Order: sequence, then C-alpha cells, then structure tokens
Amino acid sequence: MRRRALLTTLASGSALLAGCAAGDPTGTDPRTDTDTSTPGGTEPSPTEPTGAPDEVVELDGNALFGASVVDLETADRTYALSPMRFRTETGAEVRMRFDATATAEHPARLVASIQNVDEYPEQFDLDWLPPFGRPSSEPPREHHERLMGAGLRDEGSLVLAPTPNHDLVNDPPAVERDADGHWRLAGGIDRWLPETLTLDVGEAVRGEYAVVGHPEGSGRPTGVYEFLRPGDAADASVTVWQTSAPGPDGESRFAGESVPSIGGDGEAGLGWYHTADASSGAYLRPETERADLPAGITFQFVNHTREELGCGHWYVYKLHDGEWFDLGPYVRTAECRMVPPAGTKSWTLHAYRGGGSLPPENGRAYPFLGGGRYAVSVGYGDESSSSTAMIELTGDPIEIVPTDDVTSDRDGSTVVVTHPEWREGGDEAATLTLTRADSAGETLISEQVMRRRFRSLRNTLAFVEDGVEAVRLRTTERAAHGSIGYDGSTRRFRVDGQAYELSASGME
Repeated sequence: MRRRALLTTLASGSALLAGCAAGDPTGTDPRTDTDTSTPGGTEPSPTEPTGAPDEVVELDGNALFGASVVDLETADRTYALSPMRFRTETGAEVRMRFDATATAEHPARLVASIQNVDEYPEQFDLDWLPPFGRPSSEPPREHHERLMGAGLRDEGSLVLAPTPNHDLVNDPPAVERDADGHWRLAGGIDRWLPETLTLDVGEAVRGEYAVVGHPEGSGRPTGVYEFLRPGDAADASVTVWQTSAPGPDGESRFAGESVPSIGGDGEAGLGWYHTADASSGAYLRPETERADLPAGITFQFVNHTREELGCGHWYVYKLHDGEWFDLGPYVRTAECRMVPPAGTKSWTLHAYRGGGSLPPENGRAYPFLGGGRYAVSVGYGDESSSSTAMIELTGDPIEIVPTDDVTSDRDGSTVVVTHPEWREGGDEAATLTLTRADSAGETLISEQVMRRRFRSLRNTLAFVEDGVEAVRLRTTERAAHGSIGYDGSTRRFRVDGQAYELSASGME
C-alpha cells in the first residue's frame, strides 16, 4: 500500500503584509452583526536548512501566497502555476516556478526542486508529489465547478514532461508543436521518474519540465488543470485563461442598467459584475442573479491578473428608493485578505424572511430580508476598490415586529416595553423613548431595523399604531447604544416616510 504524503502550504511570516492574512472568512455573528472572520490557519515557517544546495529553485516575490505567471507567445493563453512552494509532513519541500514561456522553438517550461528539510534522511513517495509525481492533470474545470476526477490520461489534460535538464531522468520524452501552435507530448504518458526518492538531510534534486498538452488532445481549453485528485490536502494546478479576454464569457441579466453609487464610491470604482466584459481581469460572479426567498446564493471572486488583490471583506446592501442601504456586518475586523493570481474566493449569502437558524459554516446568515434588489460587495478589485454583484430576491416585504423576549403594556397613548434584562435601579438600566417628529435627515429601511444591532429600534417601532404618541423601552445600556450611538442622547430618522425621534435617559 502506497503512503500518500499530506501536503500543507508553507507559511512565511515575511511573505504577508503586516496586519494581513490569507484566510477565508468564517462567519458573521448574528447576535452582534460582527464579522468574526479569522485569517486562515497556517503553520509557522520552519527553520531553513543551512547550506542549501544549488539545486534548490530560487523564488521571487510571495512564494506562499502567489503564482508564477507566463503569457504564451504561441497562443492567446496565460498560464498561472500555484502554489510555488509547499511541504509534506515527512519533510519534503517542493519549490517550482515557470522558467520560460512557450515560443515557436520550445514549450513553456517550469523548474522545480525537492529538498529534505527534515532532521534525518528520509525516503519520499513521489507518486502524488507534483511535479515529481503525477505527470498528467485532471481535465480542466471552470473556477466554480467541482473537480470530478475524470482520470489521469484524459485527452484534455496538461502534461508535465521532464526535459533532459532533470536530475532523475535519463530518457526524457519527446515533445512537438502541432498545427494550431500548441506544444504536445509526442508519445504516450509513462512513468519517467522513480516511485521513491531518498535524500539526506538538506539534500535536494532539481528538475525541468515542459508544460505540454496530451498527445491526443486538441486546442488548449481555459480552466483549472489540477495535478491532485479529489480529497487531497493541497493542490498543485495550472490555471489557463485567454490572455486577451480574461473576463467572464456570459452576460449579466442586469447588463446595460445604471445603478446608484454605494457609499459615494461611484459605479466605476466598484467593479460591478453587470458592467464587466471579456477584458475584465477580476470580477465577482453570482451563481444566480435572481432567486425566490429563502435562498442561498454563492458569490465567487475570480482573479485573472498578475497581481495579488485585496483587502477582502464582504458586505450586503439593499436598494430602496434609488439608494443603497448597508445591511452589515457593522463591525469589521482590520486584517487584510488577499487573492493571488489565478485565485478565487467564494462566499454564500443565506437570505430568508424569518429569524431562521444559523447557516452552514461556509455561509453568512441574513434573516429578515424582503423582496427587492440587493448588492454583495467584496474588497477585492482590479483597478478599483472592490467588486460588486447585484441580485434580485423575490418575496413579500418585511414587517417590523418586536423580539420574542419583550413584554408590553399600553397606558393611554403610551406603550411601555420591557426587555427581560432590564432591572429597575440596575447599573445597566436605560430607557429609550420613541416619538414622532416633523423631520429627519437619516432614513432607515425595515431590513436594517430588524438587524440585531438595531433591536432597540425594532422594539419601539413595532408598537407604533394609531393613538400611540410615545413608546418607552426599558432596556440595557448596551442595547440602547446599538440603536442611538455613543455620541449623543437623541437620534432622528425616517422609516416608511414617517420621521421619528429616539431619546435616551438613565445612560452615562
């Protein structure tokens, strides 16, 4: 039985910007509307072996969180190789990068090294250790498609064919250029390298590979060519896109529409999906642009540029009367998340009308959303501050109702609402009073009022009806501050065309 090495991407403290992290968001706390995302976990960078031999491949730039990218001279294609550096649990460190692009004289070439960085000699199983094992990729898939594992000898695969400049190969395969300009393997796919390799401490071997197509293939389809099968702990891949047209190949259902700016940035600065075209190197694509509530919609950001793009945090907005309204998260962490060349990041919006339950770990819960147009934005963008996509959710409007834990008592024109955490004379006790007003400079929508942050607004507005002149909410300072802020004791706002004033008492 062959031993499969567990691949883990190396962490390098110097490879990341200060205060930045490369992990995916993990969630939003629905109790506080706080982005609880944390940087992706990576192991500390181990001590570099002393006296590293000349065979070790040198890497420029961010070897951990980047890609090696070349534009082919023989075809309208760009290749992006990632990762450039990884390590196995048994102490093998692999480094690789493109050394030359494809020309009329030779195919694209990559150089790679494998080094024993453990404290004792080790024998390494090369079968699933690209590029020293697994010479043929899976057939290409689109970014949003799952790897299906169609086989190692598929006609649509890419092949890493060792060249004469390889420490472990005596009889390298021949390659040839076909009529459409693509380089291919001239013969069949074979085992050109040994099954195992034993290295002393610090010892390394080096190899050069031609990146060519399957001998029976045709053209060079765009997509992600992966060199590991489903379920492996890490992946080595070559992502291929059309150099002159790296953008999406479909048209948005909102194409041609004009939308207002978000936060004053202007439409041009947000990289809207509905204005993206084939020349757009980076874009945010929703899996669907229209859905019935409740719905779970996944958004995927794609980076077909040569640069790392960031910083990535996700936001949700609703369009109401020609203006976008922020639905959170309202508390955001400061770390910066980046997407490397050929990289993607996905995020799922779980939208539903009721309170519902928490979504899966890969999602974000947004309860109390009514029908209408929404925008999801993320802080990755090419020549812009972020990327944004619109969706249409169909469903009934949201009604403002109180939380289940409050009690109410009406005395004439006044309604007194009590939160269960309120204690008369308690240190944290506070009272909010809601009355109608003649004017207000701020507008809120029902979807905002029903968010956890504004529960004090929710628990006063829900009791406004004919004959009620004031609603008095007995609550805690913490809940009161979420609705009225920390800089004053009053707030004026408008909901559904009516202006209100909210005033606080008993707060320090």
